[in-house]
Amino acid sequence: MFKIFTISSALLLICVSPVLAEGGAINADDFLKDRKPISSETAPASTQNPVQPVKSSDIIELEKNLAAAKAELEDKEILKQKIDLARKMHEIRPTREQVDSAVLKASFSLPKYERKNFIDSMSMMLNYNAIERISVDAMIETYTLKELSSMVEYYSKPEARSASKKVMSWAMIVQPEIISMIDKALMRIKTGQ
Repeated sequence: MFKIFTISSALLLICVSPVLAEGGAINADDFLKDRKPISSETAPASTQNPVQPVKSSDIIELEKNLAAAKAELEDKEILKQKIDLARKMHEIRPTREQVDSAVLKASFSLPKYERKNFIDSMSMMLNYNAIERISVDAMIETYTLKELSSMVEYYSKPEARSASKKVMSWAMIVQPEIISMIDKALMRIKTGQ
């Protein structure tokens, strides 16, 4: 189960994070080349007792956007529009298809002879209607009216639907490379090289 969660989490981060998608890449070898191992004696005071974590501008911006989306929930007319748009998104990208796709991808971490049983069991055990209700609620709390409107407009296009179906194929190519780089960087950090 942990392997499934790890793979799904990594793919989710790769697929939805604009920071990962647009951020500049850093060569791990260059980053680690001049790094010296940190001990408690040589660590700066700020890392020894991190009372106030520093927030990046991306996190601050995200928090502002989430607060704006939640503030819109107070206006009944905007709330109604957001609910309609969130439901429209689920018509465009049905919950069942998304969940079934995630289950199928998770099944690939199992031996081939266990996959069909896993998929059948999951599809019988999952409450797709409940998942959709949770998803609609999460969308109206997370996205602003303008964002939801833009999403519906974008995903209504055939090219956008086609592209979104290819995201997992893209991620399956990129993910092993990212995991390999992270593993190498972690090993170098642990060994102090």
